[in-house]
Amino acid sequence: MSTIDTICLSRSEATSVGCTGTLLGGDYSDEREGLLKRLWTRYCELAAKRRGRLALEEMSEWQLKDIGVSEKDARQESTVPFWR
Repeated sequence: MSTIDTICLSRSEATSVGCTGTLLGGDYSDEREGLLKRLWTRYCELAAKRRGRLALEEMSEWQLKDIGVSEKDARQESTVPFWR
């Protein structure tokens, strides 16, 4: 089998040709999938925080008063980096 034949594009192809996600004799496909899922979840959480902070920055004074946040606190929170 040539090198190009060992590349699998999908799980169904991998199953049909007997290709597995082995590295040094171990099957890490589930671990890799779990890691990618956790990374995607974390990214979505951080993106949601950032969107919320940007929305807070765009609110008018009366909107901030309506939700019980001072303008100073809102502006300060909107400058916080997305990773915090």
